[in-house]
Amino acid sequence: MKKTLLTTFASAFTLLSGVAVADETTMFTGGMNPNAPQNVQSQLCTLNKGKNMAQYERMFDKYIAWSKANDVELTVVRTMPFITHDNPDSRSNTQFVEHLVSDHATSGKSWDLWVGTPEGQKLNQEWQSIAQCDLKMSTLNTQWADMEALNTSDSRFAMWNWCTRKEGVSVESLRSKHASIAESYPEGLGNIGWFTFIPNIGGAKAPGTFANIVVFPDMAGLMEHKQWMANGGWRARHDYYNYVDCQGDYVWTEEVIHRPGE
Repeated sequence: MKKTLLTTFASAFTLLSGVAVADETTMFTGGMNPNAPQNVQSQLCTLNKGKNMAQYERMFDKYIAWSKANDVELTVVRTMPFITHDNPDSRSNTQFVEHLVSDHATSGKSWDLWVGTPEGQKLNQEWQSIAQCDLKMSTLNTQWADMEALNTSDSRFAMWNWCTRKEGVSVESLRSKHASIAESYPEGLGNIGWFTFIPNIGGAKAPGTFANIVVFPDMAGLMEHKQWMANGGWRARHDYYNYVDCQGDYVWTEEVIHRPGE
């Protein structure tokens, strides 16, 4: 069983190599390489009783200042539910999710300072007094990117779809399928990015072994994608579903709170 789990995680990481870039920009803001896997610290948060988002944001501004002073700045994206799978009898308690993205070394240094210094511990106590946040660690890889648009857009929409490779489908065949999709649509389909997201610490209850994340600059872009689907793109989706079983699309609003160096 242990060997099977290790093989599953190792195989999952290989799904994410390779990237198609839609312009001449080669690096994400902050010097992150789109060809390299990035670490994502996801924080699934609910405000404590009597607390509000303005208080949380003031605390988070202190964290940003702390990260700058300690040379551990991360890209921070805050997301909130928009079009979900929730129903009246099955609603999530999560009010918002923050994704802190960086290379693995920066994340490690940041955590050591956070738990090992008086300043970090003081901020941690303030954070926990305002919100309850469940932490997860995942790996993010870029499949296709309009780098300029991603580096300059702050408010956007992210469409998620959790998937698991079908039994009998090899990692290499799914990897090739991802590459062929990226190559087939070099200008995107109303989107400005496509990423694959793999939980690796704290992800036992994730709805799949990886998620496809498609980022749109606005609702017009998302509707362009929907129109493509309605006009025959569903055939490409149906073909992809020969490789994977998926939960189905849902959408979150996405706000870039901070980029390193800004």
